Amino acid sequence: MDIKLLALDLDGTVLSSGNTLPRAARYAIEKAVDSGIEVAVASGRPFSSMPEEVLRIDGIRWVIASNGAAVYDGGERVRSVTLDAEDILRILDLTREHDLIWEAFAEGETCTDKRYYDDPMKYGCSEAYVGYVRGSRGTCTDMRGYIRENRRRLDSIEFVCTDKALRESLWDLIARETEGVYITSSSANFVEFMNAAATKANAVAWLSERLGIARKNIAAAGNADNDVDMLRFAGLGAAVRNATPACLDAADLIVAGNDEGGVCELVDRIILP
Repeated sequence: MDIKLLALDLDGTVLSSGNTLPRAARYAIEKAVDSGIEVAVASGRPFSSMPEEVLRIDGIRWVIASNGAAVYDGGERVRSVTLDAEDILRILDLTREHDLIWEAFAEGETCTDKRYYDDPMKYGCSEAYVGYVRGSRGTCTDMRGYIRENRRRLDSIEFVCTDKALRESLWDLIARETEGVYITSSSANFVEFMNAAATKANAVAWLSERLGIARKNIAAAGNADNDVDMLRFAGLGAAVRNATPACLDAADLIVAGNDEGGVCELVDRIILP
């Protein structure tokens, strides 16, 4: 395949389980750029918490942030699809009986429940990501109030819940009761809400049109449920071996895990005869 655009998820795909950029992965990205491929980051993270070690790679120009709610070109926000304020109020109403851990994301700002900030591992965060959580977020003791107050400018909101049954029941309820909301998950205990138009697939489609690159000439790699639509959209969708079942099922190609050089394998398959 003549791949001209490569969209890469970060956490669990490019980054190691220790939340670092492996040297081999950096080299593979540089090799893809040197071969003439446009490489774009496609992450659930807001732009403000993208790893500097990734953004500093020469040739990384495009960043798809907040699961597609925003696209950045060289640090400038060039596409924005925020949540509808009425949908946010509806989500808050549907979950009002449950004491959930909420997070909210807006351009240049991330706010989390102080309980999660104080003890991320209690809510399922891995030890390797504790520093990331505390280094990238502000805190609030009344997140529902914060979300309500800022409802007209939010890229996305999410709740963290370790109770699988509750998590799934609320997901189903909100999916039934809202029409303009995209619901996904980038990690086991997270349920994330964006505008229905703000998916990674839609952001990659927008980018492909802007760059004049056909869908068949796009490759994408990911590891989680929030990558599924992007993998299905791309001409070549690749999942790392540590991906979720839904992500593996959506993939055309399964490569090694994020700690075993999966991105390196993918780049070699793309650029080598």
